Amino acid sequence: MQQTNGVRVAAGWSKQKRDRVEKAFYQFLDKTSVNSKDKGRICLGEHLYDGQMQFITAVFDALEADIHHIYCLKSRQLGISTIVRALIAFYVGIHDGLKGALIFDTSPHKESARKELVTLIKNLPRSLRFPEVQGTGSGNRESLTLMNESVILFMSAGVKESKSSGTLGRSEGLTVAHLSELCSYENPTGIKALEQSFSDEHPDRLYIYESTARGYNMWKTMWDKAKADPHHCKCLFLGWFSKPSQSIPQEHADFQLYGLAPPTTEEAVRIKAVRDQYGHVITPEQLAWIRKKVNPEVNAENDSAVEEDDTIMLAEQAWTEEEAWQQTGSVFFAGADLTDMTNKHVSRKFKSFMFLAGEEFADMKIYRSENPRSTELKVWEEPAPEGVYVAGVDPAYGENENNCNSAIQILRCYADGVDQVAEYAWPLQTTRHLAWTLAAILGWYGASPRAVIRYILELNGPGTAVYNEIKALKFYIENATYVQKPLEERGLMNLFQNVKTYIYTRPDSMGPGYNYHWLTNTRLKITIMEQLRDIASNGKLRIRSMDLIEEMRSISREGDSIGAPSSMRDDRAVAMALANYYWMTKIRQGLIGERRTRAAEESRQRLSIVDQVTLFNQNSLETFFAAKQAGRRQVAIAANRAAWRYGTGRRY
Repeated sequence: MQQTNGVRVAAGWSKQKRDRVEKAFYQFLDKTSVNSKDKGRICLGEHLYDGQMQFITAVFDALEADIHHIYCLKSRQLGISTIVRALIAFYVGIHDGLKGALIFDTSPHKESARKELVTLIKNLPRSLRFPEVQGTGSGNRESLTLMNESVILFMSAGVKESKSSGTLGRSEGLTVAHLSELCSYENPTGIKALEQSFSDEHPDRLYIYESTARGYNMWKTMWDKAKADPHHCKCLFLGWFSKPSQSIPQEHADFQLYGLAPPTTEEAVRIKAVRDQYGHVITPEQLAWIRKKVNPEVNAENDSAVEEDDTIMLAEQAWTEEEAWQQTGSVFFAGADLTDMTNKHVSRKFKSFMFLAGEEFADMKIYRSENPRSTELKVWEEPAPEGVYVAGVDPAYGENENNCNSAIQILRCYADGVDQVAEYAWPLQTTRHLAWTLAAILGWYGASPRAVIRYILELNGPGTAVYNEIKALKFYIENATYVQKPLEERGLMNLFQNVKTYIYTRPDSMGPGYNYHWLTNTRLKITIMEQLRDIASNGKLRIRSMDLIEEMRSISREGDSIGAPSSMRDDRAVAMALANYYWMTKIRQGLIGERRTRAAEESRQRLSIVDQVTLFNQNSLETFFAAKQAGRRQVAIAANRAAWRYGTGRRY
């Protein structure tokens, strides 16, 4: 720690310390022997891969920058796990009294790594003067202790959550840790408990997370959080090309099969991405290797066998970070469509709001949110006086019991498409407060006498309770005379004047049989999600939320099941699918008849000055929910003037 104006400020390693320790580690590797898959017993320092050296450099760069959490997303068989175990052994050997841990997905992997590490230390030459293992020389199944009093613990996180999940790392203060193959972990409670044992102050603390991707999972969530925190986390992607031996020499017979054909259009895009993002130029020999690895049936003699890429193989042998997060099932939304949507329409320019509910609806306050963590509602486009809107609502744990966000999507409707204008997502809502929030948003977008707002609510889970609260609120506003004056002063008496409820009818029904709102089942979810996929690909939908795009990337289809993995969420996507379905089945035909296209609506925006002032006053959410103090003052002033001018005690 350094002192700056009397305040203790964290500082990274000095350049001298970094160079000294990094050089010592390479010397350590020159004396380290391991059993390799391809070449048997080798000296690790004499057989380092490009990816391993990139990883070592990244670790010491991070320590010099006072960054102690390193995240490595990698392809298969790059030797990163091996080099990390060697680094951990070296690290606790040169720092006296450290407590480290190696955490694996399963007990067999833990035991295998323990044996490898013990053998590695025992085989070091005495001339290196590395601290020996205390006791029998092999430690025990759970730990080993070196003569410098440093300790390495061996743990398994488990591949599923259980009652004992939170005990992982409890009561163990750790200065060094290696979490391996996080893609197999399904134990978020245990990992959170483990991370609570990490030191926040030790200058030599080091925590390494490394894994292949294997779809959207807990590791993806951890990676995204680390990417969003570059001041405390170092993220490194290592693709299949990081290992030079993964190539086919031109003199090899396989090169004649896989290396002669020029790059396809898709391969050319990937080659360019690797060059632009990582500065690596893919050679013809490497291209031949990846072709054989991913799809060996496609070669120069059998180019008719071209099929879609194997998503599992692409995830295992990824070209880029984005490609690594391939779904193991069938990807539902095309990545190219979502990328195109992101480039054209996604916007980070929005107004953000938070809601503070009181004991009664009239007491609810709406504020501009102070930071992203407090943002509940994002608004890209405020209400238009003649706008037609639809809201899709998926309460937390509604359509999917794994979803913990209540989501509302607001779309502006046209004859030729829909635009996302607002998005609400928040986990900490009771059904009552969600009903109030929904009512406020509906009332705001339907405030103009010429506007229309419709909504469709998922009734599964807590959805029915939300709908009952909406009905109770409507009755309360219309009949509770003791609150009508404050509600009228706040402009809330006509909250539901332009709000219309979705009425469900079976598409194949020939007679009556109506239900309010929506109950999702497997068949209906396929319907709304397929329609959302269609509109996302044909340009009629304009998405502005990056959070929604990320959710859509995680959704896959396996048989009749469409959704995100259990560790991810799809609440925003389901709410969007509901809103889109309402537009397509109930709203669009009327707009077509009225010729209300995007172009036609844009021409209507040439408003008179009076209309512009009215629109400005109506389109503030804070004003919509604020007391009309100025109006009451003007009325009082006018009354006083009249009394003075025409009263019996008037003066001249």
